[in-house]
Amino acid sequence: MRNHDAGVNAILEGLRAGRISRRQAFKTLAALGVGSALLPSLTRIALADDALVGPGGIPLARPDKPVTLPLWEDPIKSGLAPETDGTFTIYNYSDYIDKKLVDEFGKLHKVKTQITTFDSMDQCITRLATHAVRADVTNITPDRLAQAVAGKLIKPVNPDYVPNLKKNVWPTLHSPFYDQGSRYTVPYTVYTTGIGWRNDKVKEDIPNLSNPWSIFWNSQAYKGFVGVLDDSREALVLAMLYRGKYDINTEDPAEIDAALADLKALIPICNPKVNITEYQTLPEGTCYLHHCWSGDLLGGVFSYMPEGTDPAVLSYWSAPKGKGPIQNDCWAISASTKKPVLAHLWLDYIVDNTVATDNFLNFNGYQPPMNSITPEKLIAEGRIPANLKTAVMTAEDFGGDAIQEMTLTPKGQALWQSAYAKFVSGA
Repeated sequence: MRNHDAGVNAILEGLRAGRISRRQAFKTLAALGVGSALLPSLTRIALADDALVGPGGIPLARPDKPVTLPLWEDPIKSGLAPETDGTFTIYNYSDYIDKKLVDEFGKLHKVKTQITTFDSMDQCITRLATHAVRADVTNITPDRLAQAVAGKLIKPVNPDYVPNLKKNVWPTLHSPFYDQGSRYTVPYTVYTTGIGWRNDKVKEDIPNLSNPWSIFWNSQAYKGFVGVLDDSREALVLAMLYRGKYDINTEDPAEIDAALADLKALIPICNPKVNITEYQTLPEGTCYLHHCWSGDLLGGVFSYMPEGTDPAVLSYWSAPKGKGPIQNDCWAISASTKKPVLAHLWLDYIVDNTVATDNFLNFNGYQPPMNSITPEKLIAEGRIPANLKTAVMTAEDFGGDAIQEMTLTPKGQALWQSAYAKFVSGA
């Protein structure tokens, strides 16, 4: 009887983890003699929370609910020589990797390199799935990993080729909750979502407001100079945080509708611009207050301050851990690669201390999660003013009590996208 129970439990665990289909589970449970009348209830037990199951039956990862992604093929063997000749293709957002560093990788391994870009993660996934793009490596965000694995769009990683991951990267991201064991990814950049503003224009003491997010709903004095991130998740999450709602992956229609109503209320208050240009408009002073990613604030300081302008005019606030969104993105090996060894070496290259730091400070402003980078060091080196220490993350910002915008069920995704479309259209 005990062996029988163990067999049933193994099947249910496989169903939960997406290793077997629901049809296979039913068939095998029936073969074990589990009565048909019990099968529906057992399936409900297996899928204890249907809302938390995503593409391919893979559970939806959350910081407090780690997921080990299933391997759809074995990783390549260790000790293989890198491929030579031909072109190595890097698939990425525009202006998110320094071409100089890409060229240096190509010279190092005697291959031509090219960067192919996408505008959104939706476009990235679609082009990989339809083979419109045949990349060797791709940038990817944690909320799309399950989809990429279920669709066999990215390949498993052999960690033997990526020693820099454990050597240089924060321990909290060696085995992240969305990819336990780093089976498919290495982290690329980290960032918080917060508030950026010109402290020579905005008079309120934003960090000391009882709820700093409320500044947007009290920004009549800055009408026309206020911005909200053009992002379906971030914009609605801003409104949820304004109301003290911290389940930022909710699929409750009432919660989403309430957030939409609060976002629409901003229009007569401050007529917000909905864009992602704060990295330029805040330093230039054409925007005073903007819903902001920390990487764009830092990038603004590094690259967009007008000559003679003190970067200390910029300020940034992010919420304490667990009270505001954090995020990271990653690199993965495209399933279409013809250079799998070289693709592994790219993953190792991108978390090399010198390469990662150069890309951060001299190009995109988005912080890599390297042990060698600390806010204190950046201030001491004069890279950022002391008042922008809040824009630099540390390893402790990650963990089970952090909050991240993550994968939704298709139904939930539709609810969020519909609400956001109504906001940007003014409907």
